[in-house]
Amino acid sequence: MERIIEAVDSGDTNVLMVLVGAIHGNEMAGVKAIKNVFNEIRQNNLQVKGKVVGVAGNLQAIQAKKRYLDFDLNRHWTPEFIKSLQMQPKEDLFHEDLELLELHELFMTLGKEDYDLKLLVDLHTTSAENGNFIVIPGNPAENSIVRSLKLPIVIDLDNYIPGTLLQYMHSKGFLSFAFEGGQIGSEKAIDLHTHGIWELMYQAGVIEPKHDIKELLHYEELVGSLHSHLPQTVKVLHRHKVKYEDYFRMKPGFENFQAVKKGDILAEDKKGIITAPYDGMIFMPLYQNIGNDGFFIVEEL
Repeated sequence: MERIIEAVDSGDTNVLMVLVGAIHGNEMAGVKAIKNVFNEIRQNNLQVKGKVVGVAGNLQAIQAKKRYLDFDLNRHWTPEFIKSLQMQPKEDLFHEDLELLELHELFMTLGKEDYDLKLLVDLHTTSAENGNFIVIPGNPAENSIVRSLKLPIVIDLDNYIPGTLLQYMHSKGFLSFAFEGGQIGSEKAIDLHTHGIWELMYQAGVIEPKHDIKELLHYEELVGSLHSHLPQTVKVLHRHKVKYEDYFRMKPGFENFQAVKKGDILAEDKKGIITAPYDGMIFMPLYQNIGNDGFFIVEEL
């Protein structure tokens, strides 16, 4: 797979939209959705205003069908870490070191171009059911482009998870956010990402919204078919951090935004039972054997 999945550029300077799939190599829904969108643009000869670039994230992890090889590529986007990599001889770098440097060079090159709006959408999936939400740094929760997806917005996750791509690109002047499309490996996640990208392009003015009203209606139907009690905006109350040697195991059956009470049994590790420290909703429960976030507790604003 090439780094640039596909790109289209009309020469207009109104919008630069960067679509990123598979920063985690086992989350391929975003890559497939990006290909779907570009295929339709090409097959229907659609006119695009601005520039849209589809980017594949962790190429080596994609090939290995793993979340990552040496370290999580979505946890090391800090100026200090990037500078440390740039100062090392390239022959001493491996796997995610090289992936991060190559992506950084690409994003910085794109960021130097002159556009009225620069937008980066980081497409993800989760290991639990009902993983449909938006994560955005800071608190631009009323942004019409973000709100157009009609999904729950998590406004302060960046305070608990440092070094994400969306944080770094936010600092570089991009409207950047993570778009979580559903469960890893599900066809519905590909569908939601595909039609969600169309929705974003309409809202940003990249595509004329009347080119095919069925696209808009289908996204409305997809969102309507999700869990009926999804909150609009949430903030994080608690993060349960884990290490591989903890032997962490989430209790089966939890879904994103499922209500929990303080004291409910949520998981266990080598030290014993883990209970909910607060009333709230479970968020991103870990149901894969890799990752540092066991679960979060969130509450609706």
